[in-house]
Amino acid sequence: MKTSHYEKKWIWENENFPNFIYDKQPLEQLFYKFGNLNMIDSFMNHSNSKEFLSEILINEAISTSAIEGELLQRSSVRSSINKLLKLDLEEDSYDSTIQSDALVQIILDTKNNDANLDKKRLYLWHKALFPTGQSGLKEILLGEYRKDKEDMQIVSGSWEKEKVHYIAPKAKDVPKLMEDFLKWINEENETNYIYKSIIAHLYFLLIHPFDDGNGRIARAICDYVLAKGKLANADFYSISSSIHSKRKEYYQVLDNTCTNTSLDINEWIKWNINLYEESISSSLEKINTVKLKTNFYSKIQNKKLNDRQKKVIQKMLASLPEDFEGGMKVKKYMNITKATRVTANRDLSNLVEQNIMEKHGLARATFYTLVF
Repeated sequence: MKTSHYEKKWIWENENFPNFIYDKQPLEQLFYKFGNLNMIDSFMNHSNSKEFLSEILINEAISTSAIEGELLQRSSVRSSINKLLKLDLEEDSYDSTIQSDALVQIILDTKNNDANLDKKRLYLWHKALFPTGQSGLKEILLGEYRKDKEDMQIVSGSWEKEKVHYIAPKAKDVPKLMEDFLKWINEENETNYIYKSIIAHLYFLLIHPFDDGNGRIARAICDYVLAKGKLANADFYSISSSIHSKRKEYYQVLDNTCTNTSLDINEWIKWNINLYEESISSSLEKINTVKLKTNFYSKIQNKKLNDRQKKVIQKMLASLPEDFEGGMKVKKYMNITKATRVTANRDLSNLVEQNIMEKHGLARATFYTLVF
């Protein structure tokens, strides 16, 4: 009598899981960029730091939600950050929401609290993600590991063309898997913090311990490990923002890794190291932009400017680090300020006289750029 042979399909079905296999990658470039971030951070003044911190946290909160298809209003997240950190960077005409407050609290906890990660803390994060006790219209088990009797499937597409991307371990196995995971996270081992953060992100996703919110918590754990490693000011870079910009690649690499039953995670490691480098590079560029804006505002703080001129300058600075497309033209100035052509020409000429703007071109091809 023939016995059916079950072919293992998922990475966790390997009897040696979670002893992942990977080659050490060169990290010199990444450490160099972390070093640059630390150096620039040390030279930033308090005002610059507050503005940059706010922007990074806003992008982090919006991006980690958007990766999962949940959209948060930028204004609500900004209000939550200003309220929780008492930044008061600008007047808030919008109120924060329960969702934005909770997500910002989780992000701040991962970056600024290096106490050991335990089950209670994960449960609190999970409860914070779903303050109404629901995910959309669906009620979920809140603040505890899943207890589903059916397979936990990660699917996409309509029911007619449904694709199963991954089936997680059985719910009955989750408590022991999570116990091992938390022990590994908290113990001092030879794995450096860059590798550990990348592996922790994957390891948690593979267990998929909660009914929902696993992706956001996995990325929070990634941030927690990096912050604990103190490679750079954890508030000054956003891994989730970089993932969101490469969302399709992220899910493809994750799919490939989930089905690699050999426990080889080299593709995941390499992809994330490149992502970290891009994230730090993006932060360095943003810090330079903040410094450029600050220096420019210092330059013009004693200049006599009317409200129209101030509005146009703010509009042009908002496009940084890119140049304001096409420069500032008289017609653009009129559209932004609702000024007449005569007034627009007079305002722009005045800005040139004060060395705030520079004039280029002739006749209809004339445009103006900021002088930094």
